[in-house]
Formats: sequence, structure tokens, C-alpha cells
Amino acid sequence: MTYQFIQLDVKATDNIACPHCGQDVVDWSDEQYIQPCEHVLFIAMDIGFEYMTDIFEQTMARGVDDLHANDDTVLMLEEIKAATYPEFIITASDLGIQGYSRYIGFAIV
Repeated sequence: MTYQFIQLDVKATDNIACPHCGQDVVDWSDEQYIQPCEHVLFIAMDIGFEYMTDIFEQTMARGVDDLHANDDTVLMLEEIKAATYPEFIITASDLGIQGYSRYIGFAIV
């Protein structure tokens, strides 16, 4: 498992674009604000996952259902970092709730 961790300097209400194709994967102008492109492995928050590919979930020690069932005791970022996916980027940004972050995983192309 190899990942790069990048803290984004954006506001909670800013769009977030894929570093590979430029598509806004978090797009606040759309009612369905989560718009994953082909490079997105997951979109998560400290309190759970908003989106995850099957291939990334298979590399995690616990599945999404188990994580969500125990979300009051799970550290989502630590679960993500422990995944065995070969190479990926984790971006972190402010969620807009004190102390909480959003994490987006991108495959390295």
C-alpha cells in the first residue's frame, strides 16, 4: 500500500476537482453534489462514506456496512490508510463542521 496524503487549502463550500481529468467530483452547483469521475476510488467523511468503488472496498480490512454500523468508534481516515490498494492519493479538506474532514481517494494514473 502506497498513498500520498494532500491537505487541500479549500473552504467546505468549494468544489473539488480531480487532479487527473479536472472534473469537479464535489460540485456544489449540482443537486447531486458528489460527481465521481473514473479516477475516484472513494469519497468519505470522518463520519462515513459517501461513495466507494468495489475495487477499493475489497482492499479494506472492513467493509462499508461494518464501518457505518460502528461509525461512532471508527476512525475513517485510519481505515482508509490501512487499505492495501497499490497506489493512491488521499486529499483532505474541511467538511464545514468543526473537527471533521472530507477525504477523496484518487487512483494514480
